[in-house]
Amino acid sequence: MSLQITPSSDLRTARPLIGQLASKLTKSTSPRLDASWLLGLSLGQDRAIQGHEDICLDSVAYEHLTALMARRMKGEPISRLRGKREFWSHDFYLNDATLDPRADTECLVAAACAFAALKPQGARPVQILDLGTGSGCILLSLLLEQPHAEGVGTDIAALAIAQARANAAVLGVAPRARFHHTSWCDPITGVFMPGLFDIIISNPPYIETRALLMADVADYDPHRALFAGTDGLDAYRALLPRLPALMHQHARAFIEIGSTQKEPVSALAIESGLAVYGIELDFSGRDRCLILARR
Repeated sequence: MSLQITPSSDLRTARPLIGQLASKLTKSTSPRLDASWLLGLSLGQDRAIQGHEDICLDSVAYEHLTALMARRMKGEPISRLRGKREFWSHDFYLNDATLDPRADTECLVAAACAFAALKPQGARPVQILDLGTGSGCILLSLLLEQPHAEGVGTDIAALAIAQARANAAVLGVAPRARFHHTSWCDPITGVFMPGLFDIIISNPPYIETRALLMADVADYDPHRALFAGTDGLDAYRALLPRLPALMHQHARAFIEIGSTQKEPVSALAIESGLAVYGIELDFSGRDRCLILARR
């Protein structure tokens, strides 16, 4: 593709370049921001270039920019181009097996942190279980907020487990985080002991199989992390019945749901021997986090 921009080793102001690039990103909801990021990445910088900055777009940077623009114009998200996404004020590296974290999922972290803060001082370390951990963003964010907590993350994708472990190391919480390649909470000796966990968190797949998604989701997020049967509830049917046996007497489970799934998931939880303790809303004011307790 031609960007109609001439590469040059001379310094020039970024603003006109950002405008030219943005004009080509017709399908983006934030074309100027995307253009600023693409300029930064093409220059080997993991940041968005500001319009007032002077930059040198030489032939090497121009070739890189051309390739990045082509990928973005096909719908690839900026987070995938960067290889990481900010979540709860920390960067989490991604790979093909990990879901790209969304800001709405941060309400699970906020709700779990509020619950953990109620735990009496001097008690045993908070034990956290993250089912379907992906990049580890939820579990590791909680461990960063709770310096004495310990956590276990599971995922059916070995590549996701590898990425979660790498993120734990980068963030300095690896000694308090264990990851296991398994389906939900299938038995692992010495890990899933009855009544062990104070907090269980999960962002399972919950989209109906035939749902139409935007290309930046459908083409770049792993489908096993998105889709859950014809009604979007298959993961909850597999997951919820296993929770009561793993929960400490006063534990809470924080489960992400689709914005219209409060009633059906609540019914499944009650059938599984759980009590619906509350609901947390996401940043758009939609139902997002179902809070469950043992009955």
